[in-house]
Amino acid sequence: MMTTANLDPSDGAGTAGVPVASRWHSVSSTREYDRCPRRYRYGYVDRLPQDRHVPIPWRIGSAVHAALEAAYRSKQDHARQPLVDGLPAALVALRRAWDGLELPHDDRYRRAGQQVARTLRQDVLEVDEVVGVELPLRDDLAPGHRVAGFLDLLLRRGPSTLEIVDHKVTGRRATTTEVAGDLQLNLYGTLVLARWPETTEVRATLHYPTGPDRVTVTLTVQGMTTARRRVEHTAAVIATDIDFTPRPGPHCDHCPWQPRCPAARG
Repeated sequence: MMTTANLDPSDGAGTAGVPVASRWHSVSSTREYDRCPRRYRYGYVDRLPQDRHVPIPWRIGSAVHAALEAAYRSKQDHARQPLVDGLPAALVALRRAWDGLELPHDDRYRRAGQQVARTLRQDVLEVDEVVGVELPLRDDLAPGHRVAGFLDLLLRRGPSTLEIVDHKVTGRRATTTEVAGDLQLNLYGTLVLARWPETTEVRATLHYPTGPDRVTVTLTVQGMTTARRRVEHTAAVIATDIDFTPRPGPHCDHCPWQPRCPAARG
């Protein structure tokens, strides 16, 4: 019999829990649980719509991601065309995402468009073959440990080398050591190897369109194994949690479900 979390409806969260056995776990979801179990419950168990917008800089990042996604899809569909040929599609996607995220049409919109254009013209990733864009990967080979992830971009760099690319619309650049130890990129590495077992090298890149520039490393078996085990450990803890007790902290300031959370009520 599948187990369902016993959810207390007294705070307005609802009672329609998702069976534990049907949940997929990722670095993002397990980090959310580590940050605040109640926040995890709202987003991944009850699957509630957000009560308020996330901060504007985060939404701008999402809009730029949408524009890049459109450009790389165009490259995937037309392998021989230069990346910059996807600029018209990227700008259309940028505007749609901008409006959908209810962002103001001020100088930030113009700068975002310029940033996207500069990124596609310079093509610091030197894109040749695009394997996937916003690519969903899942692995449920280990019973009770179903892990998943969405890759921003997956590139082929040779007959047995694949490169995971994660777009970062931030000012700070990670070091190679930080990229090599990044849990999300390493978990993605395990998912790539599960999908393409003939792969002998998995590279991971943080791509900064604000540069544009990039930081690239080759992932290690040890790093990928550690990431997988950490996600599986947290998933096991989540499976036993029936309360999802709130854990207040600075993260509450930007929590999209703060208005309904009992820990945020004065």
